Amino acid sequence: MLILGLLGAAYLFSGEMVKWLKESTDIAVELKMEVGEEKLEEVVNLLREDERILPGSVRHLPPEEALEVLGLDLGTMDWWEDGESPFSHMVIYNVHHEWFEPAELSVMRRQIKDDMDAVVEVHYQDRLVLDFHSNLETLAWWFAGFGCLFLLLSVVLIYNTTKLALYSDRREIETMELVGASRTFIRKPYLLKSFLLGFLSGVIALVLIGGIIQLGYGDLIKLIKEAELELILIAGLGLPAAAGLFCLLCTWLTLNQFLKYR
Repeated sequence: MLILGLLGAAYLFSGEMVKWLKESTDIAVELKMEVGEEKLEEVVNLLREDERILPGSVRHLPPEEALEVLGLDLGTMDWWEDGESPFSHMVIYNVHHEWFEPAELSVMRRQIKDDMDAVVEVHYQDRLVLDFHSNLETLAWWFAGFGCLFLLLSVVLIYNTTKLALYSDRREIETMELVGASRTFIRKPYLLKSFLLGFLSGVIALVLIGGIIQLGYGDLIKLIKEAELELILIAGLGLPAAAGLFCLLCTWLTLNQFLKYR
């Protein structure tokens, strides 16, 4: 149920996941080595005024911080001049998802380089997002395969568990048959217990899926609000119900086989 639920969540939230990935992908503006504070401030202000850029995403990355990010120590390295970092000042920003397209990024890159003489280059990884859809489809096939495998294992597990329970209760079943109990009456407690356990497993799967999305995305409530609420409600109610019905069906088939050939 967990794997199938994750597959359904990936389908429901695929559009929002792509938007989130686009808006989380950093774009770096590399400045000239000799850039001054005035030019640096000018670049930062011009980027903050651009409507294509996410508000609050523009930030300055000095050379010293770049060294810390890479885990390097200026004093212990001997392949550049003493006291001089090989990195230049960088300005990092993120764009709105609708602007994170190859053509739009290329236009923005050209405009930044033309309008700001302190800029050396603009770096971004557009292939990361462009390949996301194909990677998501491949991942979905893997999840579907694992889901079918675990469903098969669940059938075997439910069958064996129910057979053991029926075997241990065989005396009580024989007694109920002797006093004229119908098969429906005999099956009822087993089917009810099976449905409840399946429903509970679906609820647990939903909680785990929510936790995984929260850890990966960071704002589950916002993601739910931005996605199609009706589909989420159907999936949220459908997963526990489907798990309960699946367990009930497997138990019902096992009970029929046991009562028929006993």
